Amino acid sequence: MSRRTIQLDMPVHQWLMTHSLRETPIQRELRDAMEGHPEGEMQTSPEQVQLLSVLLKTMQASRVIEVGVFTGYSAMGMAMALPDDGVLVACDLSPEHMAVAQEWWDRAGVSDRIQPRVGPAADSLAAMIDAGEAGTYDFIYVDADKTGYPEYYELGLQLLRPRGLLTFDNMLRGGRVADPEVDDESTVATRELAAKLLADDRVEYSLNPIGDGLAIAMLRP
Repeated sequence: MSRRTIQLDMPVHQWLMTHSLRETPIQRELRDAMEGHPEGEMQTSPEQVQLLSVLLKTMQASRVIEVGVFTGYSAMGMAMALPDDGVLVACDLSPEHMAVAQEWWDRAGVSDRIQPRVGPAADSLAAMIDAGEAGTYDFIYVDADKTGYPEYYELGLQLLRPRGLLTFDNMLRGGRVADPEVDDESTVATRELAAKLLADDRVEYSLNPIGDGLAIAMLRP
């Protein structure tokens, strides 16, 4: 028993990885390929992707949105958790990142479940609403520019079905959210979203200290 979440040092984290992580060879290959990448820290942790996959299967989700693709690791893991006719709309600003991700999705055999959208994510989400897709998605995962989080939240709520889940990564900002001396735009926007999630009676809400902090909001019926 513990009254608080423990801090994972390297030995405990390695034990967790060894005794819980289930990756396909292609997932591990992609993760290993990002070890030396100059932006490798942008990749979602494997234990968090595994949690997202379990949530998708528990919900029997078939329609998913990801905002912030990077090189495709999290989208790959979530696409693998979808049924054969499932769809994951992958939104990213960078055509370079999307091209790399597409190569990995092709190799993993999940490209038929993923619809890439290159451009500002808010524009992509708004276009989906305009196309009549409001209330039709089961799950949304956001791991993108933090200053955009408040807008992604409101657009995401419109796209979710009742009891759908809207999730946000990096809610702890490496601990910076708790440091009053830190006031950069991304940290301030993250704090603002955390306050909104806590007060918003449209959703059920939990903030989990996995990875760099994962917020989970369920749209109330």
